[in-house]
Amino acid sequence: MKRVLIITLTLLCIVSCARKKEIDDQTLAKIFSEAYISNAYLGINYFNIDSVQIYEPILERYGYTPEDLRYTIGNFSRRKSAQLGRVLKDAEEQIKVFADIYEKEVVILDTIKNVAVRGMQRVVCKDSLISVKKLADTSKLKLVVEPLQPGMYSIRYRYTCEREKFKEKGKSKDLSLRGAINIETNNGIHKNNYSYNLRDEENIRRTITTDTASKRLVITFAKTADQSKKMKKPNVTVTDLVIEYTPEENLAIDSLFKRYIDIKIFDDVFFPAKDSLTLSADSTRVLQ
Repeated sequence: MKRVLIITLTLLCIVSCARKKEIDDQTLAKIFSEAYISNAYLGINYFNIDSVQIYEPILERYGYTPEDLRYTIGNFSRRKSAQLGRVLKDAEEQIKVFADIYEKEVVILDTIKNVAVRGMQRVVCKDSLISVKKLADTSKLKLVVEPLQPGMYSIRYRYTCEREKFKEKGKSKDLSLRGAINIETNNGIHKNNYSYNLRDEENIRRTITTDTASKRLVITFAKTADQSKKMKKPNVTVTDLVIEYTPEENLAIDSLFKRYIDIKIFDDVFFPAKDSLTLSADSTRVLQ
């Protein structure tokens, strides 16, 4: 109520030379509510703007001028049945209705967005078991997914590893292995790099965001940390591999629209037939 009153006082300060007309209470409440909403919007999006540019067009839309507003407010004290407080209360109720409607619209849009994103999620790669026990299988230690779409790729898998031994200067050591996940762009740049030292076993979970420049997703399950050394007796097992793609919101909504655009809401089956002759041609009928 206080903010509506402030808007009202601001409107009263705008003077015009047009002929004075009295504004009816119902229209006055609408003018106050629109002025409040406009002020709130412009207060967020703009900082330096003349108040005349905000309120005068609202009055003009209803066929009035700022001077008509001043004249109408001035007459309230001379009208026994008139109450400015009641008009402001009506304006406040209209603002509340406006807010409730748009709050509902925002909820609907959020719901559509969430349904679209969930509905367009898909598993792009799944493998229950990748077993590397010999050198001939080491090609399985690298997985490439392409092409990529803008959005998010969720990667999860579990690995177990038995690190082999090697001798260096007469001492027995474990061969250090590393895993890595990254995105390669169209111009060959690696980004979203994630690497880790392999332990005996571990669960890996990683979410990577992609854009139009992203070309392919590369997962290296195991490689030697020291490139001068090679695996001779690999023993790496990857289980429960799942790569799930979630599209960008705009792409998901667009895809959802295209998926359902061919649904015919006004198909013949939605309308009851008046008699047997009005049935659609593809309907099954038995004539006695």
